[in-house]
Amino acid sequence: MSIIILGACGEIGRYIALDLVNSGFDVVLADIREPEGNQLAKKLGSRATFHKLDVMDFNNLVEVLKNYKLVVNNVGPYYMFGDWIPKAAIQAGINYIDICDDHDATLNFLNLDKVVQREGLTFLINSGASAGLTNIMAKLGAEQLDKVESIRVLWFEDTGETIGFGQLAHWAHIAMGKVPQFINGKLAYTRALTDREIVKFPAPLGSVPLYYVGHPEPITLPRYIETNEAICKGGILPESDILLTKILDKLIPVKDIKIMKLIVKFFLRILPLISGKVEEREIISAFRSDVIGIKNQKKAHLSNTVVGPVAKLTSIPASIIAQMIINSDIKSQGVFPPEGCSDLNLEQFKKELKKRNVHIMENHY
Repeated sequence: MSIIILGACGEIGRYIALDLVNSGFDVVLADIREPEGNQLAKKLGSRATFHKLDVMDFNNLVEVLKNYKLVVNNVGPYYMFGDWIPKAAIQAGINYIDICDDHDATLNFLNLDKVVQREGLTFLINSGASAGLTNIMAKLGAEQLDKVESIRVLWFEDTGETIGFGQLAHWAHIAMGKVPQFINGKLAYTRALTDREIVKFPAPLGSVPLYYVGHPEPITLPRYIETNEAICKGGILPESDILLTKILDKLIPVKDIKIMKLIVKFFLRILPLISGKVEEREIISAFRSDVIGIKNQKKAHLSNTVVGPVAKLTSIPASIIAQMIINSDIKSQGVFPPEGCSDLNLEQFKKELKKRNVHIMENHY
C-alpha cells in the first residue's frame, strides 16, 4: 500500500479515506482508537486496513511511515502538535499532505522547505477547505486579473456540523488573542473577532456576520500572488458563540496550551445548549475568495465560492492532491500551499471537484 492516513478515525480522516478508496486506492487507516479503526476498515472494504498507531511515539512513527509513499496528516489541532509529524515524514523519506488550518503551524512547516527539497520530497500543506480551496479559488481569480490589489478570504461554518475537541481547539486558537493579516503590503497582527462585516453568501445561507480570524491564507497568499492585501474573516452562527468567545478572550490573559484545553472542554459542554436545534435548519457552510484589482485598465472584483458540509469540502481537496502526487502529476520538491505548487493543474483539480459534486461558483462585481 502507498498511502497512510494519520488520524483516520476523525471526521475528516474518514472522508479522505472514503474518497481514496472510491477512487481505487488502497489505504492504511492509522489511529490510536482501535475499535473505531477496525470498524471503519471493515466498512470501507478490502482496500482499507487499520494500523493502531500513537503518533506521539516519534521513533515508531518514523519506522511505520517508511513503509509508504505518502502520508496524509489529519491529526489536529496542528498548533498543538507543531512540526512533529512533518519531521517524521522527512526522516521516513515519504511525501506529505495535511489540512493544516493554523497560521503559526503553517509558518513552521514552510521553514522545513530547504530540508524537504534536499530530500527530494513533496509536501503539500493547507490542502483542506480553508486553507486549501480558498487558496486555489484566490489563485483562479488572480490569474484573470492584470493586477491584484486585495485578496479577501471569507468563510462561514455552521455549528451544527459534527464538532469535537480538535475543531473547538482550533476555533479557540484562531479567535482569541492577535491574529495575522496582510495589510498595506506587510504582515500585521490584529485582535481576533474584530472588524465585523456582513457578507452575503449563496442561498440558503444569505447574509452572515464575519470577523478577523487567524488562518494561514494571509501568511501564504502574498508569497505567491503579488498583492497589497490578503485578509481572512470567518464566522459561526448563532452569533452568541462569537460573543462568548470574546468574553473568554478578555477574561483569560494567558493562553497556553493547557488553558486552551480547559477552554475547549468548557465549550464542548455548553455548545449544544447555545447552538440551537440542529434538526430545525439545514446544516451548510461556505468558503469564498474575493480578488480585487485591475483588468483591462478597469477595476475588477472576482469572487469564487463553494458551499456544502465542512467535512466534504475539507477532505475532497486533500484526497485529490494525494492522488495527484501518487500519480506523479505533482512532482515539485519542497513545501507548498496549493497556490504555490506550480504543477498543481487547476483545470484538472476543478474537474475532479465536479466529479464529486463540488462546484466553484464564480461571480463578477
